[in-house]
Amino acid sequence: MFVYVDGEKRITAFNPNDMSGNSGWEEVPETIGEPITEEHGVPIYKYQNGHVVSRSRQEIEEDIPEPVPPVPSDLERLQQQVAEQQTQLDEQADALIELAGLIV
Repeated sequence: MFVYVDGEKRITAFNPNDMSGNSGWEEVPETIGEPITEEHGVPIYKYQNGHVVSRSRQEIEEDIPEPVPPVPSDLERLQQQVAEQQTQLDEQADALIELAGLIV
């Protein structure tokens, strides 16, 4: 069994065929199968001393990417702009009412 090892010694792929001579592939005595990643796509195995070893929960959690905030739609951006403009108009109206009170 051959496993593909990234720069952090995480196993990101496996292949039962001879991959010797290909960069990043290491031969191991163990046989592994799917899945090789957890639900976030983080590898659950590592290559250590010529063997496949399970990564600790802490190692896996450290590799879980931060969630990417959703990109607002055009409608949501427009609604935000309208809300900001309305706030500015309300502030201007309040200032004019206060000024009119001072004049009268």
